Amino acid sequence: MKPGRIAAWAIAAVAVPGLAACSGSSPASSGSSPAASSSAGTSSPTQSPAGSQPAAQGRTAGSGSLTPPGTRLAFGGPATVGWVPPSQDLGTGAHQGIKLQVTVVSIQKGTVADFRNVELNGTQRNSTPYYVQLRVTALSNASVPKDSDPAITFTAIDDRDQEQQSITFLGTFSRCDDPTPPKQFVSGKTYQSCLAYLIPGGGSIQKVQWDNGPAAAKQVTPYFDRPIVWG
Repeated sequence: MKPGRIAAWAIAAVAVPGLAACSGSSPASSGSSPAASSSAGTSSPTQSPAGSQPAAQGRTAGSGSLTPPGTRLAFGGPATVGWVPPSQDLGTGAHQGIKLQVTVVSIQKGTVADFRNVELNGTQRNSTPYYVQLRVTALSNASVPKDSDPAITFTAIDDRDQEQQSITFLGTFSRCDDPTPPKQFVSGKTYQSCLAYLIPGGGSIQKVQWDNGPAAAKQVTPYFDRPIVWG
């Protein structure tokens, strides 16, 4: 069990029917309207894959155990976690979690031109987009509860060391797609996802953390105070 978070929603006006942007880490609703199109060339990676980053600090657990709380990893480095879906993170009993391998692949800086098909307010137009590329792999055959997505468990931290809420698109935003997990999300199955952020005041996303995990009865998961961190 861990303290819950309340997501703040701010729905933007829509320039293309069916496509809107909202703040808050929640799954995107389905939509068939055209997505905001942009060339990948308009965005440049601010962080590189693990191969060009310093070696990960801390020990990554093997296949039989979980990555310890407080582990720091380079981008592209996988962590083995026990994900407790929100629907199961209730009550005071023990929570074991669903075993997954999760990876923050990279953080990419975008441009407001990426949102040219979405009407933004003045503050949003002066913000800087950042995209967090993620990879999630099932390590067990435990079923993922309906309408739950482990990818939105990640939390982005800005250059002021503050948490940032990702944007939810009511429709398809091809620059940063956030699909739901596969229906048959069984052991060995992998999907890629992306979380989008609009950071005001010239700020930036510096790191990404995972603070979800198993907990003993009547206890908060140790990952809440000592998350796994990439970056």
